[in-house]
Amino acid sequence: MYAVKFSTYLIFIVCFFTSCRHAWVNYPQRVPEPCRLYQGSKECKLALEERASKPSHGNGEIHTVPQTYYLFGLYPSEIVVNLEKYCPAGPKSAHQFQSFSDAFWEQITLLLYSPRTLEIECYPI
Repeated sequence: MYAVKFSTYLIFIVCFFTSCRHAWVNYPQRVPEPCRLYQGSKECKLALEERASKPSHGNGEIHTVPQTYYLFGLYPSEIVVNLEKYCPAGPKSAHQFQSFSDAFWEQITLLLYSPRTLEIECYPI
C-alpha cells in the first residue's frame, strides 16, 4: 500500500513540476521608413541617428495575453495574435509559457484544458 501511495505522489510531482513549456521569439527592430528604399540616403542616416539618440535602455510595455488550448494542448493547432494591436512600434520579444496556475488547471482537468500565457514585450516608442 505504501508503494502505491509513494508512486502516486511521485507521478503527481513529476507531472506537476516538470511540465515547463517555454517558447521565445525575439524580433529585430524595424527599419526606419526612409531606409526601406535606399540605405545609403541622407534621410536614412538621419533617421538612424535619430533612433540612436533616443534612450533605448528603457523597456517597452509588456502585455500578458492568456491563451486557451484543449486536449493536451493539441487544439487549436495555432492561435494567431495581431502584435500590431499591442505594439505600435513593433514587438521586441514574445514568450509563451505555462505559468503555475496554467499547470494547476491543466492537471486538475486531466489535460483536457491546457491554458498558456503569452507575454509580449514592445519596443519603446
